[in-house]
Amino acid sequence: MKILHTADWHIGQFKGPVVDGVNLRSQDTVNCLNYMIKVAEEEKPDIVCVSGDVFHQEQIGPVRYSDEMIVATDTITKLAGVAKAVIVMRGTPNHDGGGQFRVLSKMFANTGNVHIVTSPTVLRTPYADIACIPGFDKQEFRSRFPGLSADEENEAWTSYISSMVMGLRAECHNTPILMAHYTVPGCNMESGQTSFFTNFEPVIPREALEAAGYEAVLLGHIHRPQILNGLHNVFYSGAINAMNFNDEGQERGFWIHEFSDTGKLTKGHNCITPYRRFYTITWDTEEVEAYIREGVMYLHRLGFPEDVTDKIVRVRYSCTSEQKKQLNIPALQKDLYELGAFYVSDIEAENAIDVTNRGLLSEESDPTLNLKKYLEEKCFKNPDKIVELAEPIIAEAMKQSTTAEIHGVFRPISIAVRNYRNYKEERFDFADISFCTINGINGAGKSSLFMDAIVDCLFEETREGDSKAWIRGTEDARSGSIEFVFDIGDKRFRVVRTRTKSGKPTLNLSQYEENEWRNISKERIADTQAEIEKLLGMDSMTFRSCALIMQDQYGLFLQAKKDERMTILAKLLGLGIYGVMELDSKKKLSEQRKELASKKEAVRIKTDFIKSKGDPESELQKAEEDIHQLNKEIEDLSDTQGQLLNKHAQIAKAEQECRKASEELDDCHKRRSSISDEISSKTQILENCNVALESANEVRKKAAEYKQLSEQIIELEKDVLNHDNAKRNLAGYNADIQNCQNIINDAKRRNNDIANLIEQLKAELPDNLEEKLTELAQVRTQCEELQEKRYLASIAEQELQQIRATYSQRISEAENRRKYRLDRISEIRQQEEFMKNSGCPDIDGASCRFLAKAIDDVKSLPEEADHLEKCEEEIAALRIKRDEEISKKQDEICVIGYDAERLDLLTTKASALVKYENLKKDAEKKKLEIARLETEKNTNSKTIGQYEEILLELNIKAQKATDIVDMLSDSVIKYDNAVCKRNSVAHFADQEKELPVYEERKQHIDKRLTELYQERSKEDANELVLYNNLREAEIKLEELRKDIEGSEALEEVERRLKFAKETLEKAQIQKGVLTQRVEDVEAMRSEIALLNKGIAVAAEKADCYEALKQAFSQDGVPHQIIRNIIPHITDTANNILGSMTGGTMGVEFVMERTVKGKDGDRATLDVLINEYGKTTLPYASKSGGEKVKASLAIILALSEIKATSAGIQLGMLFIDEPPFLDDDGTQAYVDALETIRQRYPDVKIMAITHDDAMKARFNQSVTVIKTEDGSKVIY
Repeated sequence: MKILHTADWHIGQFKGPVVDGVNLRSQDTVNCLNYMIKVAEEEKPDIVCVSGDVFHQEQIGPVRYSDEMIVATDTITKLAGVAKAVIVMRGTPNHDGGGQFRVLSKMFANTGNVHIVTSPTVLRTPYADIACIPGFDKQEFRSRFPGLSADEENEAWTSYISSMVMGLRAECHNTPILMAHYTVPGCNMESGQTSFFTNFEPVIPREALEAAGYEAVLLGHIHRPQILNGLHNVFYSGAINAMNFNDEGQERGFWIHEFSDTGKLTKGHNCITPYRRFYTITWDTEEVEAYIREGVMYLHRLGFPEDVTDKIVRVRYSCTSEQKKQLNIPALQKDLYELGAFYVSDIEAENAIDVTNRGLLSEESDPTLNLKKYLEEKCFKNPDKIVELAEPIIAEAMKQSTTAEIHGVFRPISIAVRNYRNYKEERFDFADISFCTINGINGAGKSSLFMDAIVDCLFEETREGDSKAWIRGTEDARSGSIEFVFDIGDKRFRVVRTRTKSGKPTLNLSQYEENEWRNISKERIADTQAEIEKLLGMDSMTFRSCALIMQDQYGLFLQAKKDERMTILAKLLGLGIYGVMELDSKKKLSEQRKELASKKEAVRIKTDFIKSKGDPESELQKAEEDIHQLNKEIEDLSDTQGQLLNKHAQIAKAEQECRKASEELDDCHKRRSSISDEISSKTQILENCNVALESANEVRKKAAEYKQLSEQIIELEKDVLNHDNAKRNLAGYNADIQNCQNIINDAKRRNNDIANLIEQLKAELPDNLEEKLTELAQVRTQCEELQEKRYLASIAEQELQQIRATYSQRISEAENRRKYRLDRISEIRQQEEFMKNSGCPDIDGASCRFLAKAIDDVKSLPEEADHLEKCEEEIAALRIKRDEEISKKQDEICVIGYDAERLDLLTTKASALVKYENLKKDAEKKKLEIARLETEKNTNSKTIGQYEEILLELNIKAQKATDIVDMLSDSVIKYDNAVCKRNSVAHFADQEKELPVYEERKQHIDKRLTELYQERSKEDANELVLYNNLREAEIKLEELRKDIEGSEALEEVERRLKFAKETLEKAQIQKGVLTQRVEDVEAMRSEIALLNKGIAVAAEKADCYEALKQAFSQDGVPHQIIRNIIPHITDTANNILGSMTGGTMGVEFVMERTVKGKDGDRATLDVLINEYGKTTLPYASKSGGEKVKASLAIILALSEIKATSAGIQLGMLFIDEPPFLDDDGTQAYVDALETIRQRYPDVKIMAITHDDAMKARFNQSVTVIKTEDGSKVIY
């Protein structure tokens, strides 16, 4: 028998060249498979065993899926054409997906000699029995053994696999061969696999393989072909093709195993496939310098064309920062291709300047030393004075700084939540975590516990922006809490944050001292929050930029504004103390500037005061001259004023006489006009009286008629009032009658409807309802009795099956022992026969080792026969005991008396009768409805009787009111006619009353008119005399005015005199003021001299504080420190980014002073992305995938910097799965994490991922699952 043993084909695509849409590395795998088919056609194996990992990736796109499935099915079909049996076993689920193997199973379902194996089984062939144990499926195993820890899980899993190895061996009757896809301890793992599989993955113990006694163990999973040391029949076929640089220097291929006719393994050989080679070029700084100097000639000189031809090449080099800038990576890549390299994987600096030089940061952590260096570099004046003023500021800042007392590594200890997002209650301890993945389905709560909970606890800056959003969204969750415990150096702290759904929060900060928690919170939550940030030395953005990277925040640092990036870096490097010192410097500068401004203002005020005083001595002399001139002018004006006053007095007297004459004349005119107006008025009144007295007789007649009608109306008013009352009562009675009639009609109509409803409901009530319900209860009782019997029978059946399985295994084990004894006896008898035919003259005394062993074996033949007999007896006894127990258990089943057919009949009958329960409920409802309707009907009947009585009374009252209205109708008509006539003559009654008045008035007016005519004649004569007097007075006044026209006006003289006096008064005041001003100016000049001396001293201090403000600002000493660290960050980021992109991408940090603020220009940090063959662009201008790669590289570089910074260092890096990364980008991402882990073993790294290939790179994992009681973490 001949077996071709192969595994780990890994059909798929790898990073490499693509020609005409074909991935050439994928084609390498096809070439290796074709070579294997060619060897199979020559060797013609009986069985082909494919021990797992046919495919490279479980989840791929439809095009690749089709191509890879075609390669797999074509290879299997060709192997099936040359072998009698082809067994294809599934490997690990992250490579061999369930969907892929379901397709293979269906495609080869009708191919008799192809077996697709996805679960443990034994395949029986004419040549051997093949026991198959496919690769592990975590979820399936955890469903079998829930709730185990990581260690317990591995132990249980290994034990489970061991029992499976033993159990499948017991089922093998022909030559036993084991196929498996697991690690066996002791295998050589110098290949693409990592030590994760020995530390975390379940294994097949060597002891289990030795005890099981398989003839051959054909394994997959380890990529290095080998025979296990100490186990001569345990083989790893190795991968069919090389896959990465871990395979460099190792052969790849498959095995051909040969067996004897009796099924014994006799020999085997390993066949080497035409696999693709890998080659690593390693350069030191001298070799890098040589290449920079000579270029491609250096490569030719060292013979690289032979080394790299048709190989996958990478370059690892050590260099200085200057060499790194000079080395043209795209040119080196081009040179290697021209030398014949199949593919240049990456060109990466392994050992550039150490980006995490703790000594450099420690030296620069002395603010005084940094200040002196800064002042020296910037050539400030008076540096000693500046440092002297800075010392108290630095001392105060160091006193306030947390890092002055608390320093060391920030390590997470535990996180606990209650009613937080999708967690009801959960706690996780980070003590054992070092390099771990976080697994689980989308929405399980991975990010919630390991990302959001930490940020929300420390800063409560939720992703939704609502501080209440993190409380679990269930009715019973009234409040929630988060507890985060962490260490900084040798000190332990705890932050507890709670919040109710109403929004009420609490925040507590404690420190663990002397075996208890000491509260160090502040009174206000805002102050406690500030204390937490002060303790951490970071705000939320800085923390999320380098310690805890959420999936949607990869660009948090790069998307920040240019000046904000400088702030983040400053906080990252622990430069916050400079901000404190800057604020203190600003405060002192402000105070000094205020003092300086105050003194300058005092000088300005005093100087302005002196300037405002002018020349007081000259002004004083001029003032005295003005006073003398004014005194003379006042004397002249006083004489002129006396003369003008006399003349004006005469004019005033003449004007008074004219006014008096004019007034007397006006009074005369007014009296005469008044008399004339009164004569006109009296004449008109007299005419009206005459008109009114002419119709006096007619008026008296109509007034008598009015009086008679009024008397008649008074007599009729009583009847009209009674008529109106009766009419109103009648209208009310009629309305009540109509309402009563409507109520009666509605009640009768409702009673008719109720009667119809009652008849209908009574007709719908079933007749035999109680009888059917009784029958249903009896059927249910019988069903319950039979179900109880069915349960007992089921238990008994399970016990029966257990008995059969137990005895089957025991009998099988006994039969295996019997077979072993039979084989042993057969072998001894063959040796006995051989001895007889050996031709040895003295068999009993033979001394050769072979015959000696044969003689010993022949002597043991009776003992072996005895063992065989015991085996036969044991088998017979086991069969008898098995049959007895089976018979006994079958009798118990019969006694139970379970009748499945009767139970089915009763169940069917019960289902049919269930409807009567519903009918019963419906009937009860109908009876209740009938009772309610009858009650309503009775109530309506009573209402009808009551309202019929009321209707009868109302009809009687309405008839009486009608009679009264009819009887009084004539009186109402008479009343209306009388009122109409009286209204038409009512005005004559008023006129009759006025007639005596007109008669009296006419007599009086006649007498008055005679008097008025006499008075008017007398006033006419007086008017002529007064006019003559006025004319004489006016002529006299005119003559006086002509006499004064030639002299100056009195008003002007008085005005000039007044102005002269006022001017004299002011001049005298001004003289006093000027005298005082001369004295004040002399005093001010003395004070200004003293102030100028103080200003010089204050200005010097202000200049020093200005220098300190600038030195401690973001653009000062922190700027210098950041400028020094930028090259280190750049190198680290480019190393990582080069790994992701094969050296085709890089980042460049550019520091500028462009942002203008209220304090002047501010330093900024721009990030440019360099890509081979493309224009250098800012980060914001690149695509999504390129942004993620650049962001990820810079994030990891920042995390590495923070992990080694002075003061508080980060001992954690929690990172969510980055989007848009291809396979190589993902591998480079994990490589970067592993590099950080190797450099800083105390940093806890946890990464959220759904990529199984990535999970395999981590030695720890936790899984988050959803349960009915909220999400849970399994570790």
